[in-house]
Amino acid sequence: MTEEHTGHAAAFQELLLGAEELEAFLAGVAGLAAAHLGADGVRGCSLVIERARRARAAADSDERSARMAAAAFGNGGPGLAALAENQSVAVTDAWSETRWHGFPGTAAADGMRSMAAVPLALEGTARGALCAYSPRPHLFAPQMLRTVEKVAGEASRTLRLALRIDAHLHRARNLQAALESRTVVDLAVGIIMGQNGCSQQAAVEILRSVSNTRNVKIRSVAAGVVAAVSERVSTHFDE
Repeated sequence: MTEEHTGHAAAFQELLLGAEELEAFLAGVAGLAAAHLGADGVRGCSLVIERARRARAAADSDERSARMAAAAFGNGGPGLAALAENQSVAVTDAWSETRWHGFPGTAAADGMRSMAAVPLALEGTARGALCAYSPRPHLFAPQMLRTVEKVAGEASRTLRLALRIDAHLHRARNLQAALESRTVVDLAVGIIMGQNGCSQQAAVEILRSVSNTRNVKIRSVAAGVVAAVSERVSTHFDE
């Protein structure tokens, strides 16, 4: 790895250290990729990550790139082709492009003439792509396409770590929510038992009956029972 590429990788790592959420990190990666490629004629970048059972994560270096990404990753766009086929796609001139239905659409009027969509090297079922845009037609010839691929490769190393961290945080938050939900339900069951002199099973059935009648989640019914007794009851778990 050259000194320049080592510097790029270190810059991506610094972004990860400073970002508190995945979305902020992805936005930083898109901006940094655009800065790295700016000397070569690139004027914007977009990043898209897709994972099983999770919403698509995306970020752009600027508003114009966001408009280009909407077309590139829209129905049948070149960005989707790069994701699906796991190979780089180059658009030499958006003004005359006819391979993808709906692309470039209004993006061509935005002044961007060429783009490259490059797959990211992620783990498991995750897949992603880095898109680079330029006002210059025919910019992404093979040599320039390889340059974009190198930047995508450097970003991928840190992205893999970022996605691992985000997956752990997602599981931890789900567990936190489950614990809090279970606690408020248990509290409500105890309150109903004390008020009605009934068994635990009978108290649970009362909560379920109200939940079904009102068409609301049983946790919401339980929270209402707890709140009615005392606003001082807390179900917060310190991390």
